[in-house]
Amino acid sequence: MTSSEEFKITKLKSNDFDEWSTLFRAYINFYETSIPEDQYRRTFERILDSESDLYALVMRQQQAGDSNDGKMIAIAHFFPQQTPWSEKNIMLLNDLFVDPSLRGKGQGRRMIQAVADASKEMGCFRLQWLTKKDNVTARRLYDTMADGSFVQYRMSLE
Repeated sequence: MTSSEEFKITKLKSNDFDEWSTLFRAYINFYETSIPEDQYRRTFERILDSESDLYALVMRQQQAGDSNDGKMIAIAHFFPQQTPWSEKNIMLLNDLFVDPSLRGKGQGRRMIQAVADASKEMGCFRLQWLTKKDNVTARRLYDTMADGSFVQYRMSLE
C-alpha cells in the first residue's frame, strides 16, 4: 500500500456485480461451502432492492485523485433482526471479506466500523456477527472490537 492509494467505502451499485461476485465467491470458498450459482445474482438483486432489508457496503482501492471507482477489495453484508429485548433492532453483520493481499492493514476494522455507523443511522442498538472458531486471523481483530463471550449453535432445517 503506497501513500498514493486511497480506500473508500460505498454502497453497492448496479454495475458492481462482477467485482462483488468475485469477492463473495472467495468468501464462500473460504468457508469451504457453496451456494447455487444463481444465488449470487439473486443476492445481488436483493441488496440493490430498496424494499429489501439486506444491505451491503464495499471498499474500493483507488489512486489518489483518480475519479474512477477503483478496484473493489472488500465486501460486507448485513441486515436487521428483531429481538424481544428491545423495540430497536439488532444488526447482523453476516459476511465480511477483505482481499487476502490487503489483510492486516486496518481495512476489516474500517468495514466493521462503517457497518456499525450505518446500523446506528438505522436505529439499531447493537451490531453482532460470528465467525468460525478456527478463523484465528479474523478473531484477533474481532476480539479488539466486540465482546465474544457467546457461542452460536446452528440446526439445519433442510
